[in-house]
Amino acid sequence: MTAPPDEQVSALRAWAELSARTDPRRRRFGARQHDYQWRAPLAEARVVAIERQLGLGLPASYRRLVTELGEGGVGPYYGVMPLDHPVQLAAAEGEFRSDATDLYRGVIGLGHVGCGQIAFVVVRSADPAAGVGEVWIDARASDGGVVPIAPDVDVYFLAWITALAHNQLPRAFVEPGACALPRALSSYLAAIEARTNVSLGALDARAVRDAFAALPVDAIRCEAPGDDPFFAAGDAVDPCPSCERMLENLSGQGLSRDRVRAGGRPLPGRGSEP
Repeated sequence: MTAPPDEQVSALRAWAELSARTDPRRRRFGARQHDYQWRAPLAEARVVAIERQLGLGLPASYRRLVTELGEGGVGPYYGVMPLDHPVQLAAAEGEFRSDATDLYRGVIGLGHVGCGQIAFVVVRSADPAAGVGEVWIDARASDGGVVPIAPDVDVYFLAWITALAHNQLPRAFVEPGACALPRALSSYLAAIEARTNVSLGALDARAVRDAFAALPVDAIRCEAPGDDPFFAAGDAVDPCPSCERMLENLSGQGLSRDRVRAGGRPLPGRGSEP
């Protein structure tokens, strides 16, 4: 974003209000989770206390987000996580290294991208390839890597808003078919083929439609692997943009969207807001 900070804040507030009015049924990607609502901003005194506790200054664009817009809520993908939470403050301790076994050190979680993929902002780095304030993604849950995706939180927000303004799904960070959801659907159809003595991949359109119609509501559940501190292993999570696009395509073949169970918010059972 190139506008002055106060104009950015005003523009984001106006955009969220307009989006809420034009998407009353919350059909845009992630809207059901964040509901276009900001949490209350953190008081300056509390942010200063957090910075003193951590021994660092929060990156400017992220600091402006939590003090002027809201401590999370509406935001890219499935929304922005709160900062003032024990899990977040523990993750911000230490120094970030993208190749570390304990990945969540020197970072603050930004939000869930889908299929267990987590976006985070680096607040202290020991990695020569990672700058403070950069936004990275942990896509290991979908057999992806740990890579940078934006130079700061402002750019992260802008890319998301631009996609939605063009009625597009937000950027995907893994290849189609990489997640557990498409593999589960493939296994389901393969089992039907085996049971009905049909060659692999040879189910006709009607048989595929019948197979999808046989699935009950909430039959498909995407689960977090538990390799991040924001979801517990087995928590239901919403699909990523790659899987959402697949579900849209399969709707023409009879797969109703309500067959996929809705996921929960990050930090469940850890004192986070509902």
